[in-house]
Amino acid sequence: MADQDFIARALSSLSQQMALANAAGGDGGSVADDKNSSLDKSIEAHAKSLVDDDTPNIDSAVKSYLSLVAARSVVASEIDVLSENVKSFDEQVKLNSMDMKSALTCARKLLNGINTTLMPKRNDKEEEKDDSDNETNDETHKMMDAATHIVWNRLVENKDMKPSKVLGRKSLIVAWPYIQERFRRGVDSNEECTDDASRNADALLRSYSTELLPAIAPPQGIEKDAWIAYYTEFGNLLNKACQNDENKQKDDEENEDDSKLLWSADKGVSELQRRQDRRTKRAEVFTQSSNDQAVESSMSTS
Repeated sequence: MADQDFIARALSSLSQQMALANAAGGDGGSVADDKNSSLDKSIEAHAKSLVDDDTPNIDSAVKSYLSLVAARSVVASEIDVLSENVKSFDEQVKLNSMDMKSALTCARKLLNGINTTLMPKRNDKEEEKDDSDNETNDETHKMMDAATHIVWNRLVENKDMKPSKVLGRKSLIVAWPYIQERFRRGVDSNEECTDDASRNADALLRSYSTELLPAIAPPQGIEKDAWIAYYTEFGNLLNKACQNDENKQKDDEENEDDSKLLWSADKGVSELQRRQDRRTKRAEVFTQSSNDQAVESSMSTS
């Protein structure tokens, strides 16, 4: 019930903004009215889907990521394969050596950043960049983006509900650049930072004032590089999951995809089963190969 009331208020706010925009555009006759009515319905459906259909929610994904990082520290070894979600062996070592307590500390800071970040109004430069990056960009796309901003910010400001409890990856992917920028500023505020994420930070995000995007300091007791590796990989897994959605990518039976452990509808159950099946199959192949070699060796000596 509370969710429905919240959505109703958010949609009301969005409708007011759209009405003002339509009024500013002048008279367009019945054709324009029909177009606006259709657009209103699309935006309303999009806003509702952010709350009702985007599963799992962010809170669940962060908990899954916490479990993933903590599990690595138990099984990590020098022969572990370098994850595609980190950029260097040093970062992999930092994540692999992170114990449960440290991973929990980082998860809490990650959620704090997510639930306290208000998405600022997009500036003109950012709008221009979005238009140039998206050739199919149209009014509907822009209004859906605006709806996501409104729903997200209303939840951040709400005392009873937070984005991580209500929303999923479709909303987080829009807010993530602003959240990550706050994390980057927190790292930079402590000392001169030389990591790739800071050096390559989007100039447009840097242009926002510290009042709009205040810095978030690294978790207390966590090394700077470990914290950077933690939130960077989480962001990479989020992007990978959204790319899978866009490309409608089918399950890859050969390669492991950690993003599915966080963001799949079954919370990684199918991905874990596929991994177990692959390990069982490899073990069977290894056992059969060993048996064949033993038989050949026995026949050659007899």
